[in-house]
Amino acid sequence: MMTTGNSLCWNQLIDNAYGQIHNRCMKYLSSIVGRPVLEPSGQPVGRIQDVSASQTDRLPTLTACLIRAAGVDRWIDLHAFQEFTAHAVTLQRPLDTIQPYEPGPMEVLLRRDVLDKQIVDVHDYRVVRANDVRIIETSDGMCVVGVDASLRAVLRRIGIAAPIEALARMLGKPLHSNLIAWDDVETLEASGAGGGRIRLKIPHERIARLHPADIADIVEQLTPQQRAEVIEALDVSTAADTIEEMEDVEAAEVMEALAHEKAADILEEMEPDDAADVLADLSEVRTEQLLEHMEPSEAAGVKELLAYEHSTAGGLMTTEYISVEADISAQATIEYLRARAPLAEHIYYVYIVDGDGHLAGVLSLRDLIVADPAARIGSIMVSNVRYVTVDEDADEVAQMIGKYNLLALPVVGDDGRLVGIVTVDDIVDHVLPPERRRRLPQLTVMDD
Repeated sequence: MMTTGNSLCWNQLIDNAYGQIHNRCMKYLSSIVGRPVLEPSGQPVGRIQDVSASQTDRLPTLTACLIRAAGVDRWIDLHAFQEFTAHAVTLQRPLDTIQPYEPGPMEVLLRRDVLDKQIVDVHDYRVVRANDVRIIETSDGMCVVGVDASLRAVLRRIGIAAPIEALARMLGKPLHSNLIAWDDVETLEASGAGGGRIRLKIPHERIARLHPADIADIVEQLTPQQRAEVIEALDVSTAADTIEEMEDVEAAEVMEALAHEKAADILEEMEPDDAADVLADLSEVRTEQLLEHMEPSEAAGVKELLAYEHSTAGGLMTTEYISVEADISAQATIEYLRARAPLAEHIYYVYIVDGDGHLAGVLSLRDLIVADPAARIGSIMVSNVRYVTVDEDADEVAQMIGKYNLLALPVVGDDGRLVGIVTVDDIVDHVLPPERRRRLPQLTVMDD
């Protein structure tokens, strides 16, 4: 993928070469669509309605044109044309002697699927309108090199580009191209040649490679239907991370629109507290539907969290934590930790509980690692544990975490049993809006 500098150079190169190569080898889809089609005799027989391009190569190669002749549409292989001029295209032989072409599943219809559609520029994480499609002639045929999202493209299509560009140059503010290289383009409204909905190449493959925070930035610029389409195309893990990065309202809209199974799978992938936050913004009917589609063990943990007010410790906490009893050794604890680590995202401390689950102590991972492997956890734990109850106000929780410089704070029920932890990430989510959160690095260190 191009860097920002390369992207600028690309557009500067296009601007510099624009006048020299436009008439010779550069074309635009908008100038091809609507162009008259002539028989070899020069007799007009129809007009071009669309152009197909094969996506089997890095740059899509034009394969055929959709011709409307006498009110009937038919696809004609590009090899059946003998000449493309500025005003018309000429067939090699009479139209009624040419075998119709059938675009395949790996071909994109440039007018229907791309022109005037919303596309994602995965280089700059933005959604733009495809005002035109840039095509270049090579020795191997005509290829799509990119999408033009500039004002210049709009002016060119309505026929007033020349005077406006001249005026802009006189004012010292020339109009620049905004060519998005095809490698950086992801379509959102693609349809198959046969009428069924398809997506270009592997479904949203370039979007899926982005960081979830960047995907969230893109998705939030889309319509509700498009948001659901993009999330549906992502793998469950990436979709879950993206939903967590989105604004609450947009995330709820997506989860309302997704199929039951997909939405339930995403919730199961999320931390229980995050899943509960999402469900809290859905309708009661939708919440019950999704809980029924979740695995019973996953649903039980989320239901428990839904019972708490969002602005309390119970509403912020996650039930994913590591706890052991005091009579276990440090070495056994480390082995248990290794086995449990993949299931718990935030492992900052090990909590020590008695046989009934009451909170008895805490141990940082650093102290655990440097401890004598044979030492009992009860002998090395910190007994004076800072904790909060489930109904503690979220702001008070935040103050305690800040005051004691903690990465996580245990939460106990009225009976003193450990029921969850509030992590510093949970507090950040509570205090900062999503757009501010995305600028902060994720905490991965473990400390006192």
